[in-house]
Amino acid sequence: MCWLARGGSSLAVMILLSCVSWALQEQTYDLRGPAPQKGMTFRTTTILKIKDADTTLKVMGQSLKMKMSMKMESDEEQKILEVNGREVTKSQAHIHKERAVITSDFGGGMEITQPTELEGQTIISELVGKGKWKHRLLDVQPTEKQKKELDNRIGVENDDELFPEGKVAVGHQWEVPADALRKMFGNSIIDVKGKIRQKFVRVEKLDGEECAVIESEGKIKGKMKNEDGEPTIDVIMELKATAWRSLKTGVELKGNFSGRIELSGTQKVDDAEVMIEMQGPFSGESRTEILSMKKKVIKD
Repeated sequence: MCWLARGGSSLAVMILLSCVSWALQEQTYDLRGPAPQKGMTFRTTTILKIKDADTTLKVMGQSLKMKMSMKMESDEEQKILEVNGREVTKSQAHIHKERAVITSDFGGGMEITQPTELEGQTIISELVGKGKWKHRLLDVQPTEKQKKELDNRIGVENDDELFPEGKVAVGHQWEVPADALRKMFGNSIIDVKGKIRQKFVRVEKLDGEECAVIESEGKIKGKMKNEDGEPTIDVIMELKATAWRSLKTGVELKGNFSGRIELSGTQKVDDAEVMIEMQGPFSGESRTEILSMKKKVIKD
């Protein structure tokens, strides 16, 4: 009986120690998430604001100084039509809204609202090579201006390079090199140089979905294209961002970002070449809603 008591006590201690050991083990997470699924449909809204930026315009020998603000809005619904492993190879986008509102204090104040040529259109995108996409309008022949904007688009890119391979614990830190940053900025900024530091800070629920919260910070340089698709505007951007990335789907459900931006270069306005210099603070946010994992897509 005494042996049984001692044996039972030892067994209980071993079980208790095993439970404590298990509890103390760091839980790890796959930040890349699962491969995209054919039929997944999601809608993303994004707002970017540049507030009271110091702006200088030089045209025909004259220099104009002003405060300028910009608000850029996009509302886009994406449907995944075909996948190959972890790559989306064909997708369909409907552009509900894509426009910029520009205000300045020049001449007593002005405001211009400028939709893009693709607002209201449905676009079919196909991956034709590594990082290369071919885009066309659904059932519509594009105008010359629409063709230029289509050439500046990307598709639903694989973003694995932005996140560590394998499972990691909360607190993990890493850097994203310049060659992977194209996926972060799309075709809005090209020839990207610099690094972004990222940190997995916590896990929390957003709208009932368990998300990895990732903070990013860094400075990048690159070029923006003019309306003819030429990279004529230099960009310097210092940014901080926080993203809520679904652990179930690998989709970023929410993002907040802010920082400072500097632009300098040339742009054509009514056939006149204008030199632009702008610097000021920016901020923004994005939200993505997964509408369906197997929503019926438009046949093309």
